[in-house]
This record gives sequence, C-alpha cells and structure tokens, in this order.
Amino acid sequence: MGRHKEWRKIAKRERRRRIRTLAAKQEEQLYNDENFIKEQELIEKLMIEQIEKSNKEENEKWVLAERVSLIQWLKLQREKERMLQQHLEEEARRKLEWELEQQKKKIDEEKIKAAQEELKKKQEIFMENLDKFLSGDADEPPSELKVIRETRPSAELCPFFFKTACCRFGDQCSRNHQYPGISKVLLATNFYTHFGLSNANSNEYDTDIMLEYEDSETYTEFQDFFHDVIGEFEKFGKITQFKVCNNHEKHLRGNTYIEFSELRCAVAAYRALHTRWYGGRQLSLQFCLIKSWKNAICGLQIQRRCPKGRACNFLHVFRNPDNLFSVYTYEPNPDNDRSYRSSTRSWRWSESPEPDIPKRSSETDRKRKRSSKDDEHRSRRRHSPRRSERR
Repeated sequence: MGRHKEWRKIAKRERRRRIRTLAAKQEEQLYNDENFIKEQELIEKLMIEQIEKSNKEENEKWVLAERVSLIQWLKLQREKERMLQQHLEEEARRKLEWELEQQKKKIDEEKIKAAQEELKKKQEIFMENLDKFLSGDADEPPSELKVIRETRPSAELCPFFFKTACCRFGDQCSRNHQYPGISKVLLATNFYTHFGLSNANSNEYDTDIMLEYEDSETYTEFQDFFHDVIGEFEKFGKITQFKVCNNHEKHLRGNTYIEFSELRCAVAAYRALHTRWYGGRQLSLQFCLIKSWKNAICGLQIQRRCPKGRACNFLHVFRNPDNLFSVYTYEPNPDNDRSYRSSTRSWRWSESPEPDIPKRSSETDRKRKRSSKDDEHRSRRRHSPRRSERR
C-alpha cells in the first residue's frame, strides 16, 4: 500500500512535467509563427506611437506651462522694477519734503526768534513806558493798553455787562461784551467769600443748613474783610468807590469793585495785587468799565423791595462801615480817622498760598461768639441814627 502511494506521486509529477514541456513547445511554435510576429510588431508599433504621442502632448503641456511661468516671472520682474522705481521716487520725494520742511522749520525758527526778540524789545519798551507812567514821568499810559477787546463785535451790547461788567452767561453770551485794556475800576471776581453767601442757594430740601447762620454774621465778617482789604488797596492811591456784592448768583457773588481817582493808581494796584494770595485764595483782578454806579446798583435793594431777590442781576452791595463811599462821587472826610484800617489781619495777604489754619469747632464757642455778635448787632441797630430819626 505504501509503495503504491509513492508510485502515484511519481506518476503525477511526471505527468505535470510532460504537460509543461508540451505547453512550452506549443508556445515556442506560436512565437516562431510569422503572423504572430507581425501582430507583435504591430502591437509594439502602436504602443510606441501612443507613447510618442503621449510624450509629445506632455512636452507641449510642459512648454506651455514654461511659457506661462516665464510670462508671469517677467510680469513679476516688471512689477518689482516698477515698485522699486516707485519706492525710489517716494524716498526721493520724502527726502525732498524733509529738506524743504527742515528749511521751512529753520526759517520759521529764525522768524520766531526774530519775533521773540522784537516782542522782547516791545515788552521792554512797554514796561519802560509803563514804569514812566506809574512814576509820573509820563502823562499818558502806553498805547498798548488803550484798547477794548470785544467778544462779539457785530452783536448788540449786553445790557447787564454794560452796566455791571458781569454777565451770568460769561463770554458765551449771544451779545457783545467789551473788556477795556485799562480803566480806573478794578474788579476782583468772587473775592469776598462767606458760608452765608456760598450756601444760600443750596438745595431747597436742605432746610437745616442755614439755621445756624444769619445775615448779621455775614455782615460782621464783611466788616473785617473791608478793614483788611481797603488798607491794602489804599496804598496805591485815593479810592473813590468800593463796593462788595452780596448777590447769591455765582457770577456776582462776592465781587469786589474798587474805583481809583487816578488811572495810574489803578494800574499800580493791578500790577502789584493781581495773582496775589489772600486768605489762601488767589486774587484775580481785571479792569472794567462802570459808566454809572446808579445804573449798576439795584436801587430797590436798599429799600428791600427788589422783586428779583437773590436772582437779581444788578448789584446788591453791602453797606460799607461808617457809610464810607456811600455816595457816587468822592467826598473826603478829614474828621474820619482811618488809622484803625492798618490791618490787624495782614496775615491774610501773601505772595503764595498759606496753609489752612485749623479752627475750633466747639459748639460752646460758636454759641458764645454768635450771642456776642447778636448783642453787638442789636446795640448797633438800637443806637443807629436812622432808627432814632424814625422814632
């Protein structure tokens, strides 16, 4: 049985060998056939033609792509050259503009320097003329001061500013405001300050804020202010009018008007006291025109019959101590000794702001001070000449 299996294995191998040998002989005969050779040659020729055609097409595509790339490259090179040329032109233009700007800047600096030198010379001449005017060597002030600045030259004059030199709208007013370059009247805006004036127009619901303050206290403080300030201004010359507003409107509150008898005195006072410090606040002075004090001051305020009350735009002024400057023309009083005006409170005047001095806030001291002031005010009213005349 085992030998039969080996025989069959060998027989199968030999059979496969004979089949392969026969197939090889048939294939060899097929290759040696002329028709087959011609077919193979034709197939090879067709394949070669197809390959050449494909290569030609690929070559044409490559040449076309190369031509397109070359055109794009040339276009890019031209664009780069154009951009470079434009950049060079821009650089040249900027350089030229910079040179022109430097030249213009140099010329402007020379003009500014020349103008500054000329202005300095004019300022020196102006200060020399001003010193001559203040010293009395010249009768007329410098011509530079004889000017009037107008806010709206083409508009009508503001009636309130024309009469009081103040307007609630300021320079934003739709009418014309005229500011003189020089005058005999000096205006110190919001110079006199007091709690009674500053808080009089507080919120109507804050009804308790003014309970501890009366008009008599405000007037007593004003008397101290008057004696302290009037002596400082009188150092520069004769004063013909001195008015301090007790209006509660912001543009009039505490405004102080000082009229000198001579223009020279007003200029000297302005030059010396403008931007000075008084009581920790900087003083701001300006020249103003008051054509008529009667038109500027509210006549009904003296009689306590002003219908506008606190909102009046005319001057409500304090009564000066001893009725000084009560008339609108200066009348010297030789019997009146003003030696008491040499200020005992001269510490308020300074060239720079002073530190705040802490005040005693004791309730007992305030009540004692208020009661003494009330007694003084009652005694003054009791012995005043007007009350005796009425009686």
